[in-house]
Amino acid sequence: MKLSLGPLLYYWPRQQVFNFYEEAAASDAVDIVYLGETVCSRRHELRIDDWFDIAAQIKASGKEAILSTQTLIESESDLKTLRRIAENPDFRVEANDMGAVRLLAAAGRRDWIAGPTLNVFNPATLNLLTADGANRWVAPPEMSGSNIANLRSALPSPLETEIFAYGRLPLAYSARCFTARHYSLQKDACEFRCIQDCDGMLLRTREGEAFLTLNGIQTQSARVYNLLGDIPRIKENAEILRISPTSQHTLKIADIFRTVLNGQIAPEIALETSQPLMPEAPCNGFWYGQAGHEHVTTKASHETGRQDEQRSSPQPLPQTEKAPEEKPDPASPLPLPLPFCLLPPGLRNRVESFLHNTRPRTSDGSAPTPFALLSARLPQMPPTLALTTALNLAPRAMLPREPLAPLTGRHLRLCVLDAGLRLDFMLSLDGRFYPCRANTPPEITISAALRDFAALALGKEDADTLFFARRLIMEGDTSLGLLVKNTLSTTNWNAFLRR
Repeated sequence: MKLSLGPLLYYWPRQQVFNFYEEAAASDAVDIVYLGETVCSRRHELRIDDWFDIAAQIKASGKEAILSTQTLIESESDLKTLRRIAENPDFRVEANDMGAVRLLAAAGRRDWIAGPTLNVFNPATLNLLTADGANRWVAPPEMSGSNIANLRSALPSPLETEIFAYGRLPLAYSARCFTARHYSLQKDACEFRCIQDCDGMLLRTREGEAFLTLNGIQTQSARVYNLLGDIPRIKENAEILRISPTSQHTLKIADIFRTVLNGQIAPEIALETSQPLMPEAPCNGFWYGQAGHEHVTTKASHETGRQDEQRSSPQPLPQTEKAPEEKPDPASPLPLPLPFCLLPPGLRNRVESFLHNTRPRTSDGSAPTPFALLSARLPQMPPTLALTTALNLAPRAMLPREPLAPLTGRHLRLCVLDAGLRLDFMLSLDGRFYPCRANTPPEITISAALRDFAALALGKEDADTLFFARRLIMEGDTSLGLLVKNTLSTTNWNAFLRR
């Protein structure tokens, strides 16, 4: 079984990249090296000619050098680079989008690799790619071992298979740069902040648990995918194991993999040995068809000859500063304000029963106050008029109407969950907002708590942060929802508040 170094997913200083691949060329553990920028074309520490030079150095060391194409093509300059890679006569190519597949097939190449971002999950797709010239494929990291085995068995002829075996899992790509957004910068004026985080920017939950890693336009796992302990179950399903480069200990990890493949060390011991070299705890859930962040350990039973599986999930870091906030029990009765307590007992009991049986839930699962429940029963026209008046008074420079043109004549609903407000309005042809009747279903509903709408208006939070934290909920037409969310993100509300 061979070992490969996957393409470098992070943005490193130029000399650090050259030093890394010089060490890789001298390593006895690695057989294949993938090269090139696959994440973001704005990363210009190395140009395409530099990658060709490194590929020549790797090839001269006796290893296979492969040029990987960019995953998300966004400009003509990206296409120009893609064409140069596809047309090069000296090195094989890993295709990471269908544009690269088309160019390689048109050039008559019969030796290229179907990369993991082509998302091959069935034999029909893989047969289509092999007909176009692919003679190796890299399974998507989220594909389970059993699914890989089933797919391989359904192929008409054997095909070299490569599996992502170590590194932070690449989960998603976006046209928006989340690293730039973190620094309140536009993607095209990002100041190349990615270079400050050699292994991406780690995100944690409010409980302190490692959650995700931001790497420019790429979102990665926080935990490190590590199949060292699972190599005996992988050998029958793959010919190549891929190690994704990190800024620390990559080649040491490759050496540990090589010792396991050579039978010099037990997989379980190798996994334990590797953990001090990892930036976060290991996971392997995807291989077993489980949640990716889980870590499944298998122990052989000498009595029955079967495999026992144990799963462990990430545990939150201990909270030492304050105890976790207690949430109210949904089944407990709501406390009534003082005026209600002055009602006769019979009437007070009926009010309490009504509030308990009809109360809705806010976005975090808690129940609104009695005021909100009663507010929801009152006419919604006055607060809707207040909202549309405020929107109409906003200067065009702050809230331009042109980008909102697709909203014209569409029924929008704003729900303030903990205030019991449901505001229905629309944008008319004259560029003004008007209330509309609530007896027809809205095309887009935006829901949040009052404090979150206030934080948005004051510029304390942005729409993306609230959306991904599930504090801003959108239901209905997806395209309209994205338009509204992007408008909320770019609107200078402070300009309105200062007027």
